[in-house]
Amino acid sequence: MAEVINVEKIMDEIRENIRTSGADKIPLTIADQKTVKASTEGPSDLEQAVEYLTYNYEVQPCQLLTGNPVKVFVKRCIRKLAGYFFLPIVQQQNVLNQYYLYVAETVVEQKNEIKTLKAEIERLEKEAK
Repeated sequence: MAEVINVEKIMDEIRENIRTSGADKIPLTIADQKTVKASTEGPSDLEQAVEYLTYNYEVQPCQLLTGNPVKVFVKRCIRKLAGYFFLPIVQQQNVLNQYYLYVAETVVEQKNEIKTLKAEIERLEKEAK
């Protein structure tokens, strides 16, 4: 016996899951993304910045070319000629971004260690009283 599938019900459940998880507020394109501003509100902002760096530290030198074949050919030729200039710069930027990521991860680790040490000091001070 064939099971009846209610597509509308399934789609409503998916839409509700998207709304409750907050996935509808995530920017889908680079143009939709807001710049990350520095904040001293708490470690979550720093940890979020490190998480973003972890996945986005590598700069891609080229984007996929699509569209009119003539335009694609011309762009590809220009890209080959200009590659001698911008590819070394992109490689240097990627190395620099890797070092920034390492520094940011170290800062987060140190910040977390300081937080645990402060909690330990407070606990010991309470025990001493």
